[in-house]
Amino acid sequence: MGRLVAESLISKGHFVNIFDIPSANYDGFESLKTKIFKGDLNDESVIDALKNIDTIIHLAAILPPTANTNLELTKRVNVDGTNNLLEKIKKINPNVHLIFSSSVSVYGKNTNNTLIDISSSVNPDDNYAQTKYDSEVLVDTSSVKTTILRISGVSIPIFQEPPSEWPFLPNQHIEFVHRDDVVTSICNSVGNEESYNKIFNISGGETWQITGEKYVKDYFEILEVGMENAIYQKDEGHFSWYESKKSNKILQYQNNTYENYLEQIRQDLSKLMGE
Repeated sequence: MGRLVAESLISKGHFVNIFDIPSANYDGFESLKTKIFKGDLNDESVIDALKNIDTIIHLAAILPPTANTNLELTKRVNVDGTNNLLEKIKKINPNVHLIFSSSVSVYGKNTNNTLIDISSSVNPDDNYAQTKYDSEVLVDTSSVKTTILRISGVSIPIFQEPPSEWPFLPNQHIEFVHRDDVVTSICNSVGNEESYNKIFNISGGETWQITGEKYVKDYFEILEVGMENAIYQKDEGHFSWYESKKSNKILQYQNNTYENYLEQIRQDLSKLMGE
C-alpha cells in the first residue's frame, strides 16, 4: 500500500520522503522525486525524515495473523512506534498534518449486522484491534493536526487463491473496499483542510454492501468452482456495512464499484489462463 500511495503522490507532483525498515524494497523510486530514509520507527532514525515536510502518512503496522500471535512485536511497532513518532513530531515539526491508517477492526465483531457509523461504540476484541485503537487514542489526543482513517477489508484487483477459511460468516454483512480507492482516500487527505482532526470510515460504498455468501459466490463463479468448497470461519469477522457518505464527500475516493472489481478479477484470471 505504501508504494502505491507514494507513486500516486509523486504523479501529482509531490516530493515524497519514504521511511521504512532497511530490508524494505525501495526499487523504482526516482531520486529527484523522493528521498529514502531507512530506520526504525521506535528510535531516533525517524527524525531526519520529519524535517521540511507538511504531511506524514503513517502506514507502518504489524498485521494479522502475526499481530495476534507476536504480541510484544505488535505493541512495539503499532503502539510504541506511533507514540515515538508523535513525540518526534512535536519536537521537530509540530505543524505537520498526520494521516493515520487505522482499521474497522476497532469496532469489534458486529453480531447484529447493524450499520457502523463513526459514533458507534468501539470494542477491540483481539490484539491487532486493540493496538490500532490504542494508537488511535494517542493520535487523537495529541496536539498534532490529524486525520484517522478506519479502513475496511481491502480487496486487491488481481486473482488470488481463495483463503483456506473465509474471514466472515455466510449471512454476515460485509463491505470491503477496492485497494485503489484506499490509496485515493489517503492521497486525498493530503492538504485537505476538511479532513483535519476527523475520523473517517473508509469502505467501498453501497455497491459493496453485500453478504459474505454473495462475495464468495461471485468469486467462485469467476473461478467456476462450486459453493460446496466454501469454508467460513466459525464466528463473525471484523466486518460490517459502514456509513461512509461523509468520508466520500470529503475525500472523493469511492471510484470503483463492486462489479468493477469483479470484472478486474475476471480479466486478470483470463490473462493468467492465456485467454
